[in-house]
Amino acid sequence: MKALVTDAHLRSVLAGIRGLGSVGHDVLALAPRRSAAGLWSRHVTDRAVTPAADGERLTRRLAEMRDRHGPLLVYPGQESSIDALLATPMPAGVALPYPDVEALATLRDKRRLGVVAGEAGLSSPRTMVEATAGELRGWSPPAACVVKPASPDGALPTARIARSGNELQAILSDLPEDESLLVQERARGPLTAIALVLDSAGATVARFQQVSRRTWPSDAGISTVAESVPLDEPLADRAAQLLAGVGFAGLAQLQFVEIAGGPALIDVNPRFYGSLPLALACGINLPAAWHASASDGPMPDGTVSYRPGVSFHWLEGEALLAARSSPRRLPGLARALLRPPPRPRVGAVWGARDPLASVVFGADLAVGIAARRLRS
Repeated sequence: MKALVTDAHLRSVLAGIRGLGSVGHDVLALAPRRSAAGLWSRHVTDRAVTPAADGERLTRRLAEMRDRHGPLLVYPGQESSIDALLATPMPAGVALPYPDVEALATLRDKRRLGVVAGEAGLSSPRTMVEATAGELRGWSPPAACVVKPASPDGALPTARIARSGNELQAILSDLPEDESLLVQERARGPLTAIALVLDSAGATVARFQQVSRRTWPSDAGISTVAESVPLDEPLADRAAQLLAGVGFAGLAQLQFVEIAGGPALIDVNPRFYGSLPLALACGINLPAAWHASASDGPMPDGTVSYRPGVSFHWLEGEALLAARSSPRRLPGLARALLRPPPRPRVGAVWGARDPLASVVFGADLAVGIAARRLRS
C-alpha cells in the first residue's frame, strides 16, 4: 500500500515524507495550500490542495488518489486531522494506520492517560481538578499549575502554565464555558521523549530517546534544542507496555517530565512530531518503520540502535524564544542562543537531499510572518 500524508505544510510532516521517501516509498501528499513545503519534496509523486478538515472534499480527494495509485494508508499530520479522518467515511481501499481506533482514543484522552500510565508502572502529574472552564472561573489554584485540554479537539490548543489565579483566569477568558480541562501540578524537570513503533502483535520494532535542552514556550512548550541520548531501557519497556496494554500499534512519541517520583508521563503523540528529524539523523527511520508495520511490509534496517549526542535545532523556535522572553532573562538567554548546539546537529527543516522543499518552507514562513504583521 502506498503512503498518503495530510498537512504537508507542517515541518513534522515534511520530516515524515523524507523518512518514507528515503527507503524508496512513493509518497502522496495533501495540504491546505499550494505553497506547502511537503508538496514540493522530491519524494512526493502526487499531490493535491485539500484541507484535511473538510470531510466531503477530503473523501472525494482520497477516492481520486486511490483510483490513480491503488490502496492507500493515510497518515494524519496533526490532531485536528486525526479527528477529521476518524469522522470521515473512508473510501474502499483507503485506511488509517491505526488498527484499533479505541486504543487511539484512549491515548489521546488526557483524562484516561494517568490511569493507563499507572497500569504500566509509570508516574503522571497529580491532577488538582478536572472541570469545565465555566466551573473554574473565580477559582485560584494553591500553587503553579498546568492547564490542559482534556481532549485533543478542545478550544485550548496546547497546555498552558498558570502561576497564579490571575494567570489562570486569563487563560479561561478565551475559552467557552463548556470547555473540559485538566489542572495538574507543574513539573519542572527536563522534557524527555521516547518514540516507539509497535507492530500489530504489540512488539516494539523501532525506538528512540531524546532530551530537550530548550523549549518554546520556555515553561511548557516544544523542543527548540534537543539531543539524542542513550535509551533508558526500563522506561522504554514500560512505555511499550502502556501502548501494547491498550492495544495500540503504530508510531507514538511519549513525553516525560521529571517529578519527585521519577519520570512522569505528560503526553502521547500518535503521529509525526516536530523533532522527528533528530531520530532520522540518528539512523532511526520511524516513518518507514510505521509504514512497514501498518502495511505488513519489510522493516527498514537499523531501527533500534542509534547514535547518542546528535543535536536538533529549530531556528524559528529559538527566535520566538528570544523575542518573547522577559528582559530579566534576556542576557542569559542571549548567551545560550549565541552558542549553537554541538555537532553533529540537524535542523528542523533543511534537507541537503531535498533542498527545494526546504526553500519553499522558508519562503512560506516569511510570507506568513509578513502577512500577520500587516494585519496587526
